[in-house]
Amino acid sequence: MANEFYKWMTGMPALDGLTVGELVLPGAHNSGVDKKASYAVPGVSHWAACQNNSFYYQLVNGARALDLRLEYDGKGGFWFQHNGYRSSRALEDLIMAVDRFLEQNPAEFIVLNFQQLSSDSSPFDVKEFSRLLTQHLGGRVIPPENRYLTLGELKRTSPFQRVMLASYGDVDRSYFNWGLRGEWTGIDFASVADVKVFITKTIAYPNGVGIPWSLSATSYGLAQGPVNITTHLNEWFDPARNERVLNCSVINVDFFEESALVAHCMKANLMKAKAKQK
Repeated sequence: MANEFYKWMTGMPALDGLTVGELVLPGAHNSGVDKKASYAVPGVSHWAACQNNSFYYQLVNGARALDLRLEYDGKGGFWFQHNGYRSSRALEDLIMAVDRFLEQNPAEFIVLNFQQLSSDSSPFDVKEFSRLLTQHLGGRVIPPENRYLTLGELKRTSPFQRVMLASYGDVDRSYFNWGLRGEWTGIDFASVADVKVFITKTIAYPNGVGIPWSLSATSYGLAQGPVNITTHLNEWFDPARNERVLNCSVINVDFFEESALVAHCMKANLMKAKAKQK
């Protein structure tokens, strides 16, 4: 592997002094909708796909916060979707990817934020959704009461608890935090200029109370769907150019690994860790 983004947290012991809410995390926007998946409606991947490959690929390439939108099929199945376009990625695929990744990299931390729970017909089965995650990932979940512990304290508390679950709805609150507060342009077809103005305004000042929140740095065009704005992301989120990046929490972008976002987040976290030690 050309880089070591798969274990970037493991290789940065200075992060042990930060909480999950203090980290600047590279996020995969619409994580469950990628170019390698298949879709219920043929030919929509061009407009729907926001990532290049599967959950496991995203984690191996450094994403540590996954933005997740689920649809319930009324028959016990939970599928990831974007604006109603269902992908072939199921909730079970996410569970297996997270479990596999953490088995290989037990010192990495992951935020799973279920941004949207929808249904095409019958009501979304929140109880079954909650049961599946807690049954299969429960041993890896950071209890909500521990969310203010530093990474070092979390490691000493448990060798397994590395996942922060977040969702709204009637889920098991002994495992789930409330869904992350999300900031976005509010414009369905946001131009690059729109996104830049929004980001500049949003990160001008610290924007949190010790728990993660998400910033959506994405552009969408009517003709081309999700727009690749890699060059702009590399400029906007470089902490060497703009220390206000340290005011970020989760930075959700499309096709994240094509940009320098992971490396920028690593630098930002080192800067935050040093500042906290003073």
